[in-house]
Amino acid sequence: MQRGDVKVLQLISSGGYYGAENMLLNLCASQEKAGCSNSLLLFYNVHVPNVEFYERARRRGISVRMVHCKGRADWRAVEQIQDYIREDSIDVVHTHGYKADLYGYVAARRAGKPIVATCHNWVGGTAALGIYNRLDRMALKRFNAIATVSDAVSERLLRSGISAAKIKTISNGIDVEAFAAAPLSAPASSGAKVIGMVARLDLQKGFEYLLGALGELCSLFPGLKVVITGDGPDRNAIEQMIDRQGLQRNVILAGSQTDMPAVYAAMDIFVLPSLNEGLPMTVLEAMAASRPIVATRVGAIPSLVRDGETGLLVNPRDVAGLRDAVARLLTDHELCRRMAAEARDWVGRHYTSDAMALQYRLMYDEVLGTQRLAQAAGAEIPDRSNAGVRSA
Repeated sequence: MQRGDVKVLQLISSGGYYGAENMLLNLCASQEKAGCSNSLLLFYNVHVPNVEFYERARRRGISVRMVHCKGRADWRAVEQIQDYIREDSIDVVHTHGYKADLYGYVAARRAGKPIVATCHNWVGGTAALGIYNRLDRMALKRFNAIATVSDAVSERLLRSGISAAKIKTISNGIDVEAFAAAPLSAPASSGAKVIGMVARLDLQKGFEYLLGALGELCSLFPGLKVVITGDGPDRNAIEQMIDRQGLQRNVILAGSQTDMPAVYAAMDIFVLPSLNEGLPMTVLEAMAASRPIVATRVGAIPSLVRDGETGLLVNPRDVAGLRDAVARLLTDHELCRRMAAEARDWVGRHYTSDAMALQYRLMYDEVLGTQRLAQAAGAEIPDRSNAGVRSA
């Protein structure tokens, strides 16, 4: 297949602007260099309208359209996706999230097109999503290929019964240069220190443990501020934790922001005490912005944050460990300077959006090559259960 031939339909159901949405916009912005053109489709649920992702895509000059969906099972939405596949002469359908997986699978199969998915932080058949996860697992077994953002996500897919031959780990990537303008970090020797956290307001991000560490930190560092950027379903619960601990003067919930390089530049250190992660985009961004980092040993974080080299790692739910790591960075200016420089160099060499886009292009080429072989043999598109994308 010649460069420039691959037309991809990207499909996502968005509840806000979080890691998966961030990754997808970076991918769309970089794929032209890899010889791909994208048609971006976003589910629009009339009961829970959310247009932030749509607006951000438009601001970045990315073509995006809505798929109207009236509920949990809307056959007309499948037909709309099929129409876009036909109108845009789509070669490959690429889905993000369980809803996009299910609708995209039906539409792609009806249109006779191969389908791939990215599992950003797939949690399998947990009670949290119940039947939707079970249906997603059934559908993913029939996909042509599946990308995961970390080996931990790959392992969960394997344990769910999805063939290793279908799974490939492709690291998230960012536009490193967009964050490189932030100056090399070294907390100020005087004045208030700022701890920054950029995350979905979800208790799985470990807010309880960060707030638990703050009492003693605020005594050690008078005027210490924690600025939390993001929105999400647990905002009220987090506000109540802040009130109970009397941290109203120290913690600022800044909501969603659009100028992320400026957000990172305003913090002395970056903290992400998550209980569960895939490959968090915010850690990549903080590294590119030369922020010293404290994060938990979950998901792919240890592959990004090499303890003592590009940041400090602590165990999840370890309040004392989190407190001590933050205090160490707030007092050791030379350590911050060295780790920030190492972090920026590391992400620039290993986690660019261009490198990510190229890996997805190779995945598309492989599934399309398999399809063409099947068509030449007069067979249906295989489900790739025994051959294809390099195993995780």
